[in-house]
Amino acid sequence: MMVQGKSESTLPVKVGRTSVAVTAVCIADDNSVVAAYSSYLVNLKTKQRLKVFKHQAIHSLYVSNSSLLVCGGRSISIVDMSHDSKMNISRPERRLKDWIISAVWMGEKSIAVLFSYNSVAILDSFTLASVQDVQCDSCCIIYGGCLVVEEGVLVCCSGTVFNKPLLWKPLLQSKVVMSYEGHSGVIFDIKLTEKKLFSVSDDRTLIIWDRWSGEIEHRLYGHTARVLKVALMPWCEGVVTVGEDNQCIVWRCETGEKMSNITPHSGNGIRSVCCRNNTVVTGGWDSSVVEYSITSKNQHHQQNFESDLDLESPKWVCWITNARLLVQLSSGEVRVYDSEVRDFQVVLSSAESGFKGYSTHCKLDCLVIVGGITGRICLLDCESLRFSYVNCDRESKIYSLTAVPCKGSDRKFFISCQDAGHLVLWKMSESLTVETLETFVLPKCRNRWLTSACINESEEFLVVGDRRGGVHLYPLKIKSCEAKSPLFSVSGLHGENGISQLTTQQNLVVSVGRDGNVRHLKIEKESLVIVKKYKPMSGVYWVERLEQQDGLTVMHYFYGQQFKMTVLESGDTIFCVECGGGHRSWDAQFDGSFVHFAYVKNYQVKTLKQKVTLNLFKRYGSVNHGSEINSAVYHRDLIVSAGEDCSLIAHSQDHSVTISSHISNVRSVCVSDCGVLFSAGGRGSLKAWHIPSDRTDLELVSDYTVVSGTHIPVGYNSSYRFDQRNSDNDQRVMSVDCCGSTDSQFLCMVACGLSNGEVYLLGYTPDSRFIRLLSHYQHNCITRIKLTVSCPETGSLLLLLSTTFGMVQGLNIRESAIDSKFSCRLHSSGINGLDLRLGPSAEVLTIGDDGDVIRSSLSASDSRLDSITPLARRTTHFSAGIAVRFLNTDRLITVGSDQRLYVLDRDLQPVYCCYVDVPDPHDLVISTTASYADLAVLVCGKGLQEFIM
Repeated sequence: MMVQGKSESTLPVKVGRTSVAVTAVCIADDNSVVAAYSSYLVNLKTKQRLKVFKHQAIHSLYVSNSSLLVCGGRSISIVDMSHDSKMNISRPERRLKDWIISAVWMGEKSIAVLFSYNSVAILDSFTLASVQDVQCDSCCIIYGGCLVVEEGVLVCCSGTVFNKPLLWKPLLQSKVVMSYEGHSGVIFDIKLTEKKLFSVSDDRTLIIWDRWSGEIEHRLYGHTARVLKVALMPWCEGVVTVGEDNQCIVWRCETGEKMSNITPHSGNGIRSVCCRNNTVVTGGWDSSVVEYSITSKNQHHQQNFESDLDLESPKWVCWITNARLLVQLSSGEVRVYDSEVRDFQVVLSSAESGFKGYSTHCKLDCLVIVGGITGRICLLDCESLRFSYVNCDRESKIYSLTAVPCKGSDRKFFISCQDAGHLVLWKMSESLTVETLETFVLPKCRNRWLTSACINESEEFLVVGDRRGGVHLYPLKIKSCEAKSPLFSVSGLHGENGISQLTTQQNLVVSVGRDGNVRHLKIEKESLVIVKKYKPMSGVYWVERLEQQDGLTVMHYFYGQQFKMTVLESGDTIFCVECGGGHRSWDAQFDGSFVHFAYVKNYQVKTLKQKVTLNLFKRYGSVNHGSEINSAVYHRDLIVSAGEDCSLIAHSQDHSVTISSHISNVRSVCVSDCGVLFSAGGRGSLKAWHIPSDRTDLELVSDYTVVSGTHIPVGYNSSYRFDQRNSDNDQRVMSVDCCGSTDSQFLCMVACGLSNGEVYLLGYTPDSRFIRLLSHYQHNCITRIKLTVSCPETGSLLLLLSTTFGMVQGLNIRESAIDSKFSCRLHSSGINGLDLRLGPSAEVLTIGDDGDVIRSSLSASDSRLDSITPLARRTTHFSAGIAVRFLNTDRLITVGSDQRLYVLDRDLQPVYCCYVDVPDPHDLVISTTASYADLAVLVCGKGLQEFIM
């Protein structure tokens, strides 16, 4: 029997935190931004939230004076904003005959609506009733289109599934006036002006047409996935496109060139865009809204190549000021080029430099330090161009010179690296003199030289990175007559291409590598602990450095043959030059307004200068996963979610923190009573996290590969290679659960269910290690797993698992061994949800693909559970059931793929039903520790939504 939903007023339920895809955005007449989150409208200026539709997501918004026309699916409504920007529904939801593609105001009394079968209806704006219907002669399905009113005439342009925009005038004739051929994919959106037509398509292009002749003026490529929306920017004669690749590209209409290209969102793409009053607003799958200002036709200035300098075999270049460039020739001569007077000055002649044929250099504030093949170092003052020399202890080749930043100190340090990994730490003085502080030795490896270094804020430790991608920790305050060996080493932290930058940030060391990754390391007990790792930009493998400018992070990196600078917060590429790649001498200097770039190519020194703008943008809302959320867990009032984007996000009431550490998708999370969070997913990965008291971030404390049994402690020993982990494992951890331990050896017990049917029970120790206790195999993929202490007196555990075969199996575990097994097939297909409650009467809840909810009892004999007996069964959902949980002793709660949330009593009779704004739900979480007077229920899927009961 199918459950029929009862009134939403049956239970006192209110909606709490909601983080779903932004389906529509608009800019109101008072310049406030209004965004649609599924069935809700939110005024981002006043923070007001208004539910407009009952069961339908909002897809489009149209502004007219102080009225807002709201459309979604077959539903339409009008919202009034005339009273201090407060939103009030003036025309309640009305269901129309078909799916709404586009709409337009035709004055105060009527509205035109375009439907998905290429028909147009004229609605009365007071009743929203149809007063006239017109069907186009070309009756077909359309995915996009637009309506405009020109001199009182309604003009419609429909984007058909057979790749053609069709122009017709519904109130004059139903015949198609013009057909435009040129796309090779279905058309998703169209905009129309007096002279031009703009269309975007599944073929990843924007086409600008001559409206009257039908000829293609520009076919524009730039997107790497489907282009979903196009919007006009009349104030700068531009047009903006957004799509599934998260790019927001601004094009110049007349020439077709790019004016701007930003990546403001992450995940599955940008769903909506609106342009008005020099502002572009976008809404994405990551639940955030970005407001981006474009005030002129030349948002990004063109590159200004100043000169190509013909020199005799230039070796390297280095900017010493914004206008002065230091160049060394293969003869050893060092010159300064002044771009203001366009002339050279010889600083060091080839005879006195001693750097003929080979040299290396680094820049330290206003000094340039040059080393040669004989162990001689030259110190050059950039302002006065005075220089002095110093000799190393060894008369051997200097492989590298590295500036050593020390945050919070005025002292200046650099390191020289010679043969056999011999390192010398030098301290600079104001009079171009230096003194030797310490000597160190790099561990043996191929490419044994230094690429980066830093000193921590307390000046107790030196952290260096080598060309082999390793990081090494040295003591500074321990005196020694011999060269010091590292206290701790992590080999291959950034692969084999080297580390490009080491800096300190608060109490952490931040490493940037040529594998495209950034890692945060913590110095703890004379060792390095990895607390965070992430990839700033997908597809980038040579990150040179991260730089802070005006509160924004600018990433310098190479992408193929190009050098680029991108603002990470907005994804805006502010500088790009085709220089041939990073394996040549180059230097870049950025002062916040101008980028000065120089590089050596074809025996020439090429210099260029470009004015850039750090685009001022405003982001509304916390960033969520841009794809499906597989699981979530409460810890106090913190929500930690796990997604298909390989990341965890910790959501507090006012902000969120993203932790990217998994190398594959994260399928499941759970939290123990001792405050340790466990996350597991693809490639058999299981990680343990400490949740700090401030609850603003997660600290990785242990890493484990379940299938191979490889334990990768966060504090690596010096002989362990970071890249030895089993990254080819194709087994996924489908579900993870934990419970307290009756054994003092362990903090808690952890159970993992895998896609190949294996089950592992692990013990988690106080020193953050996993110890495998037992494994069990059955023939079907495991969907859910529950672990609990069934008998504290005997230390017995109950491990309950559900499978894709519809079976529930129980394992009684005593002293790390399976004492007994029992099973029962409850569903005809896969089980998606499983919950367990012990007590005087132990019960199990299951829900499956068949839509059935089953409540079963667990029977015991000989002080152990040994059978499952179904007690009640009811079909609750119109499609697959996804998750089920016990609310209390009398009630339970379910959610299904039909986006319905049901509260049922013990007899599985419905008590309450409501619509969930989260598409494709994956899990249901009950808060037992949240800081609410009532119970909090969280639904996760393609977003998050919280219900307070």
